[in-house]
Amino acid sequence: MNHDVSSSKFWDDCYINHNTGWDLGMVTPVFKDWCDNLEKRYSIFVPGAGNGYDPLYFASKGHNVTAVDFSKEAINNMNDQAKKRKININIINQDIFKLNSNLFNHFDYVIEYTCFCAIDRIKRLDYIRVMSDILKKNGELIGLFLPLLKDKKDGGPPYSISIDKVINQFSNYFDVLESKKHVLSIEPRVDNEQYIHFKRKQQL
Repeated sequence: MNHDVSSSKFWDDCYINHNTGWDLGMVTPVFKDWCDNLEKRYSIFVPGAGNGYDPLYFASKGHNVTAVDFSKEAINNMNDQAKKRKININIINQDIFKLNSNLFNHFDYVIEYTCFCAIDRIKRLDYIRVMSDILKKNGELIGLFLPLLKDKKDGGPPYSISIDKVINQFSNYFDVLESKKHVLSIEPRVDNEQYIHFKRKQQL
């Protein structure tokens, strides 16, 4: 079954009705470990940030974080947590395809998890271009890409992916630094997601 994933109402309804199967309810272990091993503070962008467990954690560690989500419900949840925990973070309620140009060439890292698989497949190349645009010259995108085991005909979201196709789609804007199964992937997703670390191409 397919849904109007380009409508903010669809996503608001998901949060209102607790139809949020992508939501771990905690910081993603892979990204917590990554953050805990950073040796200095960075500017980090999180698209499709949802309830914000990951960006709020990054910001709590002193990083300059911008979190974007299409759903006002998700944004309200994230803002509530940020205020409650007194975390300094830039939270934006926006369609990622309509980001303000003042965000371009601004970030050291993009952290991708469950956003790429949630957007309409026909917009994937546009998404990749936008992520390249907002990164600094030597910026990097780190993602957990899923679902690998879903049949394309089953629709979405989440929409199926393949590792080879993801790497091929990113190749106009990014080089692959690493692609692997990650030991810290949560048990239900171990075989269904791939950790891929990209670096923005130098000539862009």
